[in-house]
Amino acid sequence: MNPPKSLNEILAQSTAERLANHAALLDLALAENDGPRPWREWKANSLRELVELADRSPRMWLLAAGLRGDLNANYAIRMPVPRWPMNDQLPIDDLAVFHLHYQESWRWESPPSWAPLGLWQPLDPFHPNMRPALRGAICLGKLPAGIAVKEIALLGYYALCLQDLGLDESDPDGVMNPHACDYYRRHPEYLPLTRAGLFDPWEGVQ
Repeated sequence: MNPPKSLNEILAQSTAERLANHAALLDLALAENDGPRPWREWKANSLRELVELADRSPRMWLLAAGLRGDLNANYAIRMPVPRWPMNDQLPIDDLAVFHLHYQESWRWESPPSWAPLGLWQPLDPFHPNMRPALRGAICLGKLPAGIAVKEIALLGYYALCLQDLGLDESDPDGVMNPHACDYYRRHPEYLPLTRAGLFDPWEGVQ
């Protein structure tokens, strides 16, 4: 199977093509999996669980995955994404491209709240728990050691569409953009951008 050449081609896939591409990316990553056996098995199981999420949600596409060294995965989700306001109006994009990263040490140590998940697209997210200059990092709050990869993906989805967020600027484990805290306190009509879960249909930006 030849992989699609562009993001637009991936988003235009039929359901059968999307699932086949997920399976091909999983097989390729498993073939290159390295490290001590317990770590290899953990990465393999974690990536399979992430692929299961992508398979179940018609709005989610796995774009790339790698198990050499750390676990890395890129995926796209059709969802509302808040962008930097213009004239006090909040532009809302309809696609998020995430990068998920997981280190072996995080199986026993709590990962930094901003380290496992970042947003690659769009480049100007406007969110209390995000600072665009910091690799689009999404601050997910205190994370337990050994947190599952699929849980990180779900936390990122609910945080980005403003279903789960903090507006307290003094919170050292979550808030990274105090301007966004003030904005959303003044504009509660945006909270949340959608109530749809990852597996629910979403009608797009109105």
